[in-house]
Amino acid sequence: MQGLVSFHPIDLEFFEAIIEPLACGEKTNPEKFLETALSARAIAWEAWRYKLALQDCLEMLQPPPPPTEGSLWTKVKNRLESLDFEPDPIAALVGEKIEPDLHLHGRPFFITEGSADNVASLVDEYLAATAPSEAPSLASDQLTRLDPRLTGKVAPVHPEQLSPDMAYRRELLVGLKGIYDLAAAAKEDGSWGAPGERRVPAAELLPSELPFRALMLHSRAVPFWIGRDVDGLETICRAAGIDPPSCLSPAWRPFSRTCEAFPALHESLGYELKLKRDIGAFVLPEDIPKLLEFLNDEGARIIQAAARMGEGPTCSTLLRKIRECARYAERHGMGYMEACGIHPIELPPEKELATAGG
Repeated sequence: MQGLVSFHPIDLEFFEAIIEPLACGEKTNPEKFLETALSARAIAWEAWRYKLALQDCLEMLQPPPPPTEGSLWTKVKNRLESLDFEPDPIAALVGEKIEPDLHLHGRPFFITEGSADNVASLVDEYLAATAPSEAPSLASDQLTRLDPRLTGKVAPVHPEQLSPDMAYRRELLVGLKGIYDLAAAAKEDGSWGAPGERRVPAAELLPSELPFRALMLHSRAVPFWIGRDVDGLETICRAAGIDPPSCLSPAWRPFSRTCEAFPALHESLGYELKLKRDIGAFVLPEDIPKLLEFLNDEGARIIQAAARMGEGPTCSTLLRKIRECARYAERHGMGYMEACGIHPIELPPEKELATAGG
């Protein structure tokens, strides 16, 4: 699979109290969700500033590119200087300690803990921050844990400011209204399309669009893990010649009422991530221990099979993310779901939450 693949602890209450009523044409109260999403975004933004700083350090490890213009002697001179290039000592230390696919582009917030239990605890600590200003302290502590020599040596970057809370709140409300409008149009055999785009029959679009939009909104309030250019667990197991865990199922449970109203949705949900806005496998909250047991029992065999195809380290990191996500879900009585195309909470593309005209 190309693109972002994400692994989500699933709060079924969000679907039962917000998504399902909207899809069934009922009223709902999203205030708790909005409050949680606003707080999570602000905290993630502060942690992201440290990720940007560390990414800058990694880029400093490469010598400056040679000039494309100038005399032959100038080009030779710069080539010789690049051979003598010595990176900044702190950047070199960051390069030794940071695993970009895990620490910068994999876990929520900025976490360098080793065990899945400790990662889950740190996610909760970030979310429990009473103000976004507490997040930098947690991120700084994680740098110290990674290596005490990094203490106070990496200053967070100051990117452009977040959009105002009220603007983001409106975006979320527009996203929720999109769920309602899409389902209403499908029930009436109407057409549906984003402003300026071609309208299509809503009933044809709903099976792919509604689940993705619902999970995108869920991800604004509940932290999740990310992999790049990887596959979901079911596909990985098949490639390794190992039966997937029996606890995997299509995501019928979070959309149970919507599936009853729109049978095509029930038929469209599956295990594999084939398209760039797909929803994949799901695990019920009560079955999360089975998922963790499977990862403990079969993880090594999956990694060995991946290693034979030259993908051992990538597979190892991927299973680590899935295990961390499942452990967090177990801690909070949540389910587990895989998806494609869900972007990090601190950088939500505005178009993903934009509604379409009903």
